[in-house]
Amino acid sequence: MNGNSSRLENPNEDIGYLIWRVSKYWQRGKHKILDEFGLTTSQLELLGAIYHMSSHNIEATQIILSQETDIDPMTTSTTLRNLERKGLIRRYESTTDTRARIVKLTDTGKDLFEKAVVKLKNEQNKLFSNMDLNLNELKTQLSLLLKELDKIGKSDNK
Repeated sequence: MNGNSSRLENPNEDIGYLIWRVSKYWQRGKHKILDEFGLTTSQLELLGAIYHMSSHNIEATQIILSQETDIDPMTTSTTLRNLERKGLIRRYESTTDTRARIVKLTDTGKDLFEKAVVKLKNEQNKLFSNMDLNLNELKTQLSLLLKELDKIGKSDNK
């Protein structure tokens, strides 16, 4: 037997496996909550980007939203069209660039986004409330991991 056999016999000792499982359960729960609001993950991400950009008085164009959310431009366009059909956003022609479309939340879209995020955060807080750990340390470690993954992703795209 080699030194790796114990890792194969007990996946709960493998950090990658644990992250995958936690992520899978969290995504499943998130989808269930978003279903209550009639939203997909991509729709929530785009609503969130529009929400945050508008709160900082930044014009949200489709291409900037695509870049900010890391959702490809065609999917961004389709998702925005669906959000517009639901009355959650409005798209306007830019006054400075005729090719650009400015995206803004409607009052209904802002309200729905805020309610969905509050529910998601409440569920997240419940999930972590029974854990005996330093959440700030976990956030720090996950942020470091995300930075490393971003570096890998950027080097893969070159």
